[in-house]
Amino acid sequence: MRYAIVVVLFAAGCSQQSAGPPPVATAHGSSGEHGHSHERDKMMLADAGPYHAALTAHLSSKDGNELDVFIETDETPPKPVALPVTAFTATAKRADGKEFELKFEQAPVDERPKDEPAGACSHFVAKAPWMTAADELAVTAELTIKGRPRTVTWAKFNPKKYAHHED
Repeated sequence: MRYAIVVVLFAAGCSQQSAGPPPVATAHGSSGEHGHSHERDKMMLADAGPYHAALTAHLSSKDGNELDVFIETDETPPKPVALPVTAFTATAKRADGKEFELKFEQAPVDERPKDEPAGACSHFVAKAPWMTAADELAVTAELTIKGRPRTVTWAKFNPKKYAHHED
């Protein structure tokens, strides 16, 4: 498994990360420099160390809009990876410059793998009532993966394009 991070906004190609600031993983929703797509179905993928972090939208006028993050292996087919946390925060910045804090929490039990251990999670959900289908967002999360802090950013995320549910 590779430990290189794709930094699409700041540099082309991959590099090995060593001591210093946390690695930054960014996805644009198009082919990455790793030679694999950074979008799959209705998800935008960002490299998160040895894993992928997948972002998707749930657009519902009835239940409210949400964002979902899935942590998974970087293999085919991907497998869920439960991080040793049950929540994390992120920031969403709209194209107009307005920022929103997101509180990602464990998805309901029936939406996570049955064998996921207590105190760990691979699927997180955040309420985003301010989000519209037409928004263009940059979502940034600070995650600790395999003991290392990582900044994961999904740039130019369009909720309509990446909506797994819409009503």
